[in-house]
Amino acid sequence: MDFYSQISNYYNDIFPLNKAQVSFVKSYLDKNSMPKSMLDIGCSTGDLSIELCDYFDVIAAIDTNEKMLEIARTNSNNIDFLNMSMLDIDSQFPRNVFDFVLCFGNTVVHLQSIDEIEIFFKKAKTVLMEGGKFLFQIINYNNVLDNNLVGLPTIENDRIKFERNYSVDSDNMIDFSTTLTIRSTGAEIVSSIKLFPVRKEQIENALQNAGFEHIVSYSSFTKKEYSNKSLPLVFECY
Repeated sequence: MDFYSQISNYYNDIFPLNKAQVSFVKSYLDKNSMPKSMLDIGCSTGDLSIELCDYFDVIAAIDTNEKMLEIARTNSNNIDFLNMSMLDIDSQFPRNVFDFVLCFGNTVVHLQSIDEIEIFFKKAKTVLMEGGKFLFQIINYNNVLDNNLVGLPTIENDRIKFERNYSVDSDNMIDFSTTLTIRSTGAEIVSSIKLFPVRKEQIENALQNAGFEHIVSYSSFTKKEYSNKSLPLVFECY
């Protein structure tokens, strides 16, 4: 069973809805120009799309994990939750159809090279309307690589403990290994996945090559000024 299928039943315990993400997206909405259309890439269990449902006329949300999508579909009948790769969006959606493309939750680094990431950025631009906004977030791998970080902070609450470790392999990929402990039973789910630790400068260059002209980065969803020492890395692109 793959990484996300293993943790799907506990995903919302690990990563509950991030209200800062909601506020970040809403900050770009013009109340006088509704309706809007949105594509949520890497939607997982759909919480963000569901929370934003009242602010968009049309929402499509995609993920490659069917177990996550099954959870999302049980919570909303108003959103198209589709099993789809982020690299297929231009073949599955018309050109210039979305006002917003979102890609949060460190989804981009599941692509395995800077070339794949640039291809994805070009596809995101293809499905955006003129003047549409591409908003995405990853971990700040400048911080991870420059400071030899060996993991991310452990997530703990009454239901779970989620330990997250990083190690760089011989191909300069990150082995992201996790241990999820279920507090009610003491059971442990151990998983690992390969991530591509793309640097901020690589992202900016790929976005420019994809045709984005307005590129701004932040250290948080509250639009805090970028710092090389921050863990989040948030982009707004037009």
